[in-house]
This record gives sequence, C-alpha cells and structure tokens, in this order.
Amino acid sequence: MEESHHRIKFKNQLVQDLHLTMSYVQKFGQFAANSEYASLPADVVSGAKLRILDVIAAACAAIQLGKEQELTRLLDTAGSVSVWGANSSRSMRDAVIINTASAHACYFEDGSRYTGGHPASAVIPGMIALAQGRQVSGKALLTSIVVGYELFLRLGRAIYPSTVKRGFQSTSILAAPSCAAAAANLLGLTAQQSSDAIGIGCSHGAGLKEALKSADSQPFQVGRSAEGGILSALYAQLGVHGAPEIFEQGFLKAFSQDPQLQDLDVELGSRWSLEETYLKIHGGCRGNHAPVDATALLIEQNVFSINDIEHIEAYVDSVTYAAAIEPPQSGEDAQFSIGFSIAVRLLKGDALPARYAMTTLMEPAVRSLIERIRVMPSTELDVGYPERRPSVVKIRFRDGRSLVQQLDHAKGEPENPTSTDDIRKKYHHLAFPVFGAATEQIEQLIFSLEQHSNIDALAQLLRNSTVTKRTSI
Repeated sequence: MEESHHRIKFKNQLVQDLHLTMSYVQKFGQFAANSEYASLPADVVSGAKLRILDVIAAACAAIQLGKEQELTRLLDTAGSVSVWGANSSRSMRDAVIINTASAHACYFEDGSRYTGGHPASAVIPGMIALAQGRQVSGKALLTSIVVGYELFLRLGRAIYPSTVKRGFQSTSILAAPSCAAAAANLLGLTAQQSSDAIGIGCSHGAGLKEALKSADSQPFQVGRSAEGGILSALYAQLGVHGAPEIFEQGFLKAFSQDPQLQDLDVELGSRWSLEETYLKIHGGCRGNHAPVDATALLIEQNVFSINDIEHIEAYVDSVTYAAAIEPPQSGEDAQFSIGFSIAVRLLKGDALPARYAMTTLMEPAVRSLIERIRVMPSTELDVGYPERRPSVVKIRFRDGRSLVQQLDHAKGEPENPTSTDDIRKKYHHLAFPVFGAATEQIEQLIFSLEQHSNIDALAQLLRNSTVTKRTSI
C-alpha cells in the first residue's frame, strides 16, 4: 500500500515537472484536448447557455438594422451552414464570418473589462457554425465554448490594456487563438494537434482599435479572425504544425509592451473565467455604460426637468476616454459617445441599440443636450483599473443646484449583475422580430443543450427569419 502511494506521488510529481517545462502553447493545447463536459461546474455551464442566448440577442439587434446584408451579398459561397436570421445558408467559412460580424455589429454582446474584448462574438457563432452537420452534441458545443472563453480571457488579461494602447483591438487579436482552442476541443483533436491549432491561430488574429471609428466595417475584422482560428484547427487536424514557442517569442511580445504572465496558466482546467464577463443592457461601447447607469441612478433618486439642466460633466478613466468619440458626427460615432448615451437615456428613457442612429443624433433636443455634456478623463478614476471601471456624473442646474453620482461598476458586471430574467427579456425583445414563433423554441433548445445529441435543430432555427423591415428595432 505504501509503495503504491509512493508510485502515485512520484507520477504526480513527474506530471507537475513536465507541466513546468512546457511552453504556453503546449499547456493550452493539453487543456483544450483534455477538457470535458463532466469537468465543468454547473454555474459555468449555466453561464455558457446564458451567453449563447445573449449573443443571439445581440446579433438580432444587428439583423433588424440590416448590418449583415453587405457581408451576406459579398460572401456567397454555397453551403449548408446557417446564416443567422437570413433564410439562407453558406459555406462554413462564410457563415462564420457573417454570423460573427452580426453578433459584434451593435456591440451588444458580453465583454470583459480585464481584456477590453468580447468573447461571445469571438467564439460562439464560430462554434455553432463548425458544429452544424457534424453530429456534435450540445454538451460538446458547451465545452468548446467554455474552452474558447478560457483562452480569450486568460490571454486578454496578459496583454490588456497594453495591446489597446499599441493600437490593436482586443477582440480581433484574441478571437483567432481562442477559436482555434475551442475548435480543437470540438473536433476532438489530440493535445499535440490542439497545440498546433492554437499556435497556428496566433498568427491569424488581426484588428486595429482605430477601426472602431468605422463601425459598419469593423466587425468584419472579428469575423475574419474567428474564421482564421477555425481554419487553424482544421489545418492542424491534417497534421500541420505550429511554432512551439509562439506565445513566448511572438504573440505576447507583439501585442503587449509588458505582458502580465503571473496568472496565464494558473489552475488551468480547474479555475474557470467565463463568469467574470459582463452582460449588457445598453447599446454602444461598454465605456458608455457606467456613465449611463450613474445618470439612471440620478433620475431614479431625484425629480428634475431636463430643461433646467445647465450642463453635465461625465468623468471616466483615461482608457475609456481614449475610445470615446465626442461629439459624434454619425450614428456609428454615437456608439462610442458617452455624451450621446447620457442624452438618450435622459430623453428617451433607455440606451438600446436602436437609439444609436443618425436620425436620433439629428433630433434638436438630443443635439441641444449633447452640447451641454462635457466628457473628461480623470486620473483619480484610473486607480484600480481594470478591477473597476468607474464613472462620476455631475448635473448642474440653472438655479445653482447640483447632483453627483459615482458608480464603480456598470450594470451587468459580476459586482453589479444582471439577472437571468434581465437577459431573457433582452433576448425576447430583440429576437421575436427576427425569429417570430421560433423565439421560444430557440430559447428552450439553448437551456436544454446538454440533452441533445446534435445541435442541428438549433442551427436550423437560427437560419429562419421573419424580418421584413430593417430600419429600426
């Protein structure tokens, strides 16, 4: 008995020693290959289902506005993979690009303040497209998504915010290796093949932060990066190899001035990051949301007339301020305008994606209020970033009164969470105009994924659409 105990202890020590000598891509490949549904905690599985529902809602916001139409016309390779809400199918590659871009087009999907990126749009549409027609179970789909999230969030923490300061868009940079890991898991690749997939994928994530100022085309770069990650996994499946030290000698150096490696592989496979992502209830860039929520608190707690407002000061951290477009000149600009977001919340009662349009921006009342809103960075609010992403909103009235509200965490962050019902309401509001009577069936399939032997029924339902007018939502 004692000898057996010593053999087990010795074997475990060998495994630990081997892990220490592995490169990061080898560690991630082993993680992707070994991750199984049975090892996932129940709350992580529930969180993955909720994020599938949420990202479909985000895509529906874009579909109603017709934001996928140009890509659907451009990418017309015949195939059997569903294009969401389009009553059509494409090749797997084209469907990945179109569905990913749709999911990201309104910036209404989940995200992470620790990465500056959006894992849902980067991973989920691609995995649903890859799974279609392959007899992939719901359990396998969920596992692959969780694996993709883990790579996205761990790598993102290591390179953010340095990568944004260097001009890159986190979502695009992280989509390719994350999708490669998720696809490797979905395809059942070996540890070596999975390492190769991720290694190859590291070269296929491309996207610039400046592209966010062209919001109609920017989601294309995320779609191409997701496609690149999936192709990397399929390439590795054929026996093609990736560079063994691609992270140490390439990716981390390229995308960060000072990569933070202390937690990159700690408890990999036993500690899951998915639930650190936030979920959105407002449209536009996440940087707008804490100021909007602070404004909402002032509305809820006080009685005042908008006509009595002399001016509003909105303070944010310097990283958030760097992404802001003030004043906005178009509906696309408005998605990155804190001033616009505060104005529509005050005037319209919400800041849903439909508000971020040129028609709203041109309304005299909106323009007048934006002119009275000053958005400014505060070095004091940089303290603790990104553990918190705070905002301070000050409303000054013509009679000399003033109101002040500080908020450390926007609604939807783990510290200030939305409920499942909040996301279900968001989904039904946005999905019903697209999917009609199938809306409820899609939701039921998502929340019971572990019971299904393949996901083709879900994919087929996502193809169907009842949208007839795509000018507003």
